[in-house]
Amino acid sequence: MYKKLASSFVLAAALVGTMVAPSFADGDTFQSICFFPVRVAGSGVGTVVGVPEGAVKDGTRGAIKATKWVAGKLGNEDGTYQQWAGALLGGPFGIVGGAAYGCFDGGWHGLKTGYQKPFSKDAWTFKEE
Repeated sequence: MYKKLASSFVLAAALVGTMVAPSFADGDTFQSICFFPVRVAGSGVGTVVGVPEGAVKDGTRGAIKATKWVAGKLGNEDGTYQQWAGALLGGPFGIVGGAAYGCFDGGWHGLKTGYQKPFSKDAWTFKEE
């Protein structure tokens, strides 16, 4: 008796549950399933392109910031001699640190944007923040 009652309760719960569950028979789900391999490939290509691009972009930014920082610590951020000394002392550290950060930044940008907009110009270029 309890088995019949339990099985009918489970069957009734399953029927009620399917009535309130959303239907995924629309075209968006099918389109997203079919478009998934393209998104994955676009994400991979965006990552491969984004890593060296990010290293170069952030390496130059790091060199400029380190040069200005060292020049500022020497007394005058806009002085010619201070900037030369900053370029010699701080520039290489800025390039290395910026390039290391840029590898992760560019890879993440390429991964994220390559998935959202595969094989687009946005996935392969950085916009100025």
